[in-house]
This record gives sequence, C-alpha cells and structure tokens, in this order.
Amino acid sequence: MTFDPDAPPFQDAFLIEHKKDYIKKEGKFKDRASYSEQGSSDCTICLIISEDKDVPRYEIYRTPEFIVFLNLFPYTSGHILISPIQHLVGFEEFTDQLSEKFAKESKFLIKLLKTAMKTDSVNFGWNQGQFAGGSIKHFHAHLVPRYPRELNFIELIGRSRPMILSLEKTQELLITTFKELRHS
Repeated sequence: MTFDPDAPPFQDAFLIEHKKDYIKKEGKFKDRASYSEQGSSDCTICLIISEDKDVPRYEIYRTPEFIVFLNLFPYTSGHILISPIQHLVGFEEFTDQLSEKFAKESKFLIKLLKTAMKTDSVNFGWNQGQFAGGSIKHFHAHLVPRYPRELNFIELIGRSRPMILSLEKTQELLITTFKELRHS
C-alpha cells in the first residue's frame, strides 16, 4: 500500500475492543427514517430518552432539561452529546432560560471531559440541519476531547482511527467523574 497525501485521512473508524463488530451489525437502526422524515416518534434521541430497549444508550446523566450520553459512533473516546429532553429541532427553538441552562451544563461538561479524559482541549459544537451534517432531527451538541499528536501510524497509513476505550468503559469513567465533580 502506498501513502497518498491527497487521500482523505480516514476511510474507516474502529474500536479496538468491539466497535468494528457493532458498526457492521446487520439491521441496526433498520427502520430509521431519513432526516427529512424524522419526527419525535421515530427520533433516535427521543428513543434514548425514553429508554427504548431496542436502542443502545450510554447515558452519563440527565437533568430535568437535558440528557448527556455517549455518541454511538465516537470520533474519539469520550465523545459525548448533550440534548434537550424536549424534542426541539434547532437551537433557535430554545427559550432564553433553556439557553442559559444549556450554557451552564455545557460549561460543566467541558470540565467533566477535561478531568475524566485527562486533556485540556475539547471541540464543542453542533450540526443543525441536514445540509449542515445533521443526522438526527433533535438538537444535540457534540463535545469531543482532543489530544496532542492524535494522528498516529494507523490513522495516517491505514486511514483508520483506533478507539482506546470501549463505550462501556468510557461511560463508567464519565459517570464516576460526574459524581465526583457534582459532589465536590
């Protein structure tokens, strides 16, 4: 295999422990509606909130307004999402009060990730709308811990991203750190 500097850096992503098997699993989210057809009854986030047994969920915690959970297809270990409990499609639908609570919760989540994942860098943002890269028609923001020298041999040559922690171990670490930070 020759290295092509113009090729996209990642063709695939896999978790050393089990992510590859999960991604390749037949029938996962088989009946999921396309973005334009999604409503609250078939919304993946609403199903996670309602604890639907057919949808995997790696909840870290929830408040009366928000749920925080792991991304099922993380960019890196510790990639979490924050979403309102109420089915809202866009940030502009937030009340001023909900926006304030979202900012406060997001600030806490950055601290949580920095502490639990032992980093000082976090990407934070959201893709709102189908053409902006949104895949679920329920507002959610991504928080992704980042590290120095993230690109390694597998990423550059194999164009794949190894995950160092499983979703279960990441969930356990973040829940433990959440409890420590909330009670300190």
